[in-house]
Amino acid sequence: MNKLFPKAALVCTVLSLTAVYSHASEVTFEDQPAGSSVFGGPEQTLVYNFGSLTATFSGGLILTDETSQSTDNSNVYATSSFGSASMVNPLTVTFNQPIVNFQIDILNALAGNYIMSDNVGNVLNFNLATTGGSAATEGFAAAGTQVTIDYTGPGLGTTTFDFAIDNVTFDQPLSNPTGTPEPSSICLLGTGVLAMACRFRRKLGIA
Repeated sequence: MNKLFPKAALVCTVLSLTAVYSHASEVTFEDQPAGSSVFGGPEQTLVYNFGSLTATFSGGLILTDETSQSTDNSNVYATSSFGSASMVNPLTVTFNQPIVNFQIDILNALAGNYIMSDNVGNVLNFNLATTGGSAATEGFAAAGTQVTIDYTGPGLGTTTFDFAIDNVTFDQPLSNPTGTPEPSSICLLGTGVLAMACRFRRKLGIA
């Protein structure tokens, strides 16, 4: 029995870890109607549903083949200080439950500095070097329930911010996927299988 419990504990630990996995989700904004290539309309709050998880994008609007940038000709979620008064800096992505492995593309019409942060203390500072022709992919291993993307300057003339996001990916932790036993049940199953194996080996005279 003394040899059994360490093996059973190891199986329990491994199976308990594999019982928790993540479901990858992506938002490309291509499901949205094509927008203008220039700013002019009001802010559009977009809500995406992934089972029990919702992702809400706020502060920007959909642009398609956006002018003054050359890195993304598809639908993007953009904001600018010379658009509608409802456009804001930062853009915000809010989830109704914690997510992990958050990643996003940021593309700019203005060169400058950016801060991406979340509500669990993660902060990324980065720079897009050229006006209209830079893009960056940034992310966090864990991202809480809210992420903000903030352009911090320098501005250009009266334009203090002008940027967009696209290709947002994240994972939804699932503690008990459909059809998967709870970790405690798996532990009991692993212990029982090992006990049967040990008894069979003793009958055969195997150490």
